[in-house]
Amino acid sequence: MIQHKQIYVITGGPGFGKTLLIEALRSSGYLCSEEFARNLIEEQTAVGGSILPWKNSKLFQEEILKKRIEFFESVPDSAMAFADRGIPDQLAFAEYNGFGKPDILIEKAREYRYAPIVFITPPWREIFENDAIRTETFEEAVKIDLQIRKTYSDLNYRIIELPLLPVNQRRDKLLQILLKI
Repeated sequence: MIQHKQIYVITGGPGFGKTLLIEALRSSGYLCSEEFARNLIEEQTAVGGSILPWKNSKLFQEEILKKRIEFFESVPDSAMAFADRGIPDQLAFAEYNGFGKPDILIEKAREYRYAPIVFITPPWREIFENDAIRTETFEEAVKIDLQIRKTYSDLNYRIIELPLLPVNQRRDKLLQILLKI
């Protein structure tokens, strides 16, 4: 059964300000998901676990998918929420990393439908930084961004690119766009 909810995905390549924007929305009182992949990597690294993309990519993807579905299902039907990436992002990352399009991700991306508009934080070299978890170069992040855009577009989502603005102005612009819909 296809489930539709008013959950707006905020996505884009790694390091382009997506999570900061989610934090600004959360601070403004909006229901928002966590950054599941980063949180899981931090947790597993701290305990010497093996649910890591470089140790067991299949188990890692399964756990992230489970967390995304749990968040989706936890959002009341009448509520508006924001997701720090969505199930289609996993599909995009799988394809980018050479795993093709896993059937389970295709199935779940079709079953769990977010709001029809997806917000993209575009490449922005001035704020980009990598770290021990976000290891991609800027050029790799741009390629991931392109794969994410293609994946959401192929799934019939409308992509709105957010302007390169300070985080609070970016949040305000996103909310203005939603008011006009």
